[in-house]
Amino acid sequence: MRPHRPLRSAVVLSLLGGFLTAVGGPGLSAQDVSARTYLSPPTVAVGQMFVLNLEVTGAQGMDSEPQLPDLEPFATYLGSGTSTSVSTVNARTTVSFTIQYRFQALQEGAFDIPGMSVNVGERTYTTDPLILTVSDAPPDQPEAPARADPTVIGPEDLFLTAELSRSRVREGEPFIVEYRIFTRVNVAQYGFTRIPEFEGFWMEELPLPEQPQVEQVTRNGQQYTTAVIHRVALVPTGSGERTVEPLGIEAQVRVRQQRIMDPFESFFDFDRSSLFGNIVPASAVSNPIRLDVEPLPADRPDPYSGVVGNLSLSASLEPDSVDANEAVTLTVTATGEGNLRAIPEPSLDLPADFEAYPPEVSESVQRSGAGLRGSKSWEYVLIPRAPGDRSIPSISLGYYDTDAEDFRVAATEPLDLLVSGEISEGPVALVRGGVAELREDIRFIHLGPQRLSRAGRSLFGGIDFWLVLLLPMAAVLGAFGLRLHQDRLESDPAYARRRRAGRVAHARLAEAKRLAGGDSSREFYAEAARALRGFVADKLDKAEAGMQMRDIENGLASNGVSEGLVQEVSACLEQCDLLRFAPEEDDTDARVRFLERVSKAMTGLNREVGR
Repeated sequence: MRPHRPLRSAVVLSLLGGFLTAVGGPGLSAQDVSARTYLSPPTVAVGQMFVLNLEVTGAQGMDSEPQLPDLEPFATYLGSGTSTSVSTVNARTTVSFTIQYRFQALQEGAFDIPGMSVNVGERTYTTDPLILTVSDAPPDQPEAPARADPTVIGPEDLFLTAELSRSRVREGEPFIVEYRIFTRVNVAQYGFTRIPEFEGFWMEELPLPEQPQVEQVTRNGQQYTTAVIHRVALVPTGSGERTVEPLGIEAQVRVRQQRIMDPFESFFDFDRSSLFGNIVPASAVSNPIRLDVEPLPADRPDPYSGVVGNLSLSASLEPDSVDANEAVTLTVTATGEGNLRAIPEPSLDLPADFEAYPPEVSESVQRSGAGLRGSKSWEYVLIPRAPGDRSIPSISLGYYDTDAEDFRVAATEPLDLLVSGEISEGPVALVRGGVAELREDIRFIHLGPQRLSRAGRSLFGGIDFWLVLLLPMAAVLGAFGLRLHQDRLESDPAYARRRRAGRVAHARLAEAKRLAGGDSSREFYAEAARALRGFVADKLDKAEAGMQMRDIENGLASNGVSEGLVQEVSACLEQCDLLRFAPEEDDTDARVRFLERVSKAMTGLNREVGR
């Protein structure tokens, strides 16, 4: 089945309709209309893709878009495509078209899919219900067979796994979950179809490098390419049984077709992407993980930090000697391993004549082995009101030591502060780093020279008057226009996407320019293709993932882009695909010239596509 090609399919149907009308008379309009639905395949593994096909025979179109059944409880909708066919048997010509709805199976079991209603002419046709069987097949098959048909992507060709960094997890103890892709097919790109919600966990997403670390591994006797595509840190918020939900993706796989050449297709439906392979969608979902979170002992120290790992506290005063009513900075820092973001503000036991202001909080947390490590600081401004030798008492926080498997208390040393001067009741203004006293109740009024104006000068004749009069009006109009612009950005996603297309493309072109002087031509042409393809997708308000060359050409043509510019965009993308898979070449000047060509094409698109 071919992906949806609106423009060329219309041309094919128009030419064939005229041809058949000339040679077959009214055969097309006299044939019976029928509709049916079928699944391909009817049995699928959890995480794999299935297609709900709606086939209408005897008609070239429908009066309205059919309503898709609600499969959300057990499947996720991925996208759709359309194909058409014309057959002649015993001088009778039959036209049919099929809409393919792609889904990703999420739950094991047998599920009923209701029939669909199709409106053709003045009649409504209802299809029969179907049954989908979803098996709980694990992503790692016991034995991966050799791939006989490269156009068929099976669960053994592409799958995901979820792996935990710890085999034993306690309440409040961080651990890492890595979602890893395994593939033995050429994955051009992928997008997430299901993001876990992690109910019962505190979650922090951990960044991945821009270029994933790709590895070659042997699994079940087969060679796979693998890389981590998603990584999170989880902290259980309670004890008991918990489930780490699966992650789902839809990938665009580049395959080479092995089929008999169709003369009609070669004439009407030539696909430039067939030079480098066709794009086939495939989906996968990771395995859910069930774990039993162990509770902590009940005798927790007070105050308790919530850290399960190890913790140390330190404190400092700056300066350690001040006059009364001057400010000092108290910094309390917690460092260690565990969920340091959850540490509450320490409780300060200050002398009665100290004033304390709310602290400034800073934190830094990163992955460390199987968990998290980092620091969290509180910076207080304190003002002693009376002189003398003062002391800041020790500050303590309890935590659970995983090495000792018991509760411990981290504490700071007491801090001494020498306060000199006299007690003052004057007003104090707080500033970061010190206190400024306002000792002057009356300020001296400066007497400057008088300003003289010309006698008989009209108030309305000067430019100052009109500036004062018109500037507020201009400001109001500008604010009103800005408000309209902001409202449209919030209410019209397509407009917002087109507005940001230039900024995104500029950033990608800058990255491509940096790569132009590098050693890898493949990275340069891949980044240039991302810049141009992403710019086109933003301008057309279409998903970049899975957008084929014919979709780009049809979308640009339908938006009024000139034929020459459409051909230039296609040529640039084709050259990117060609050189990405060609042997490495070291021609920096050629890359720079090609980047100027891509930039010129994007400038033309920005001018011709509606803003």
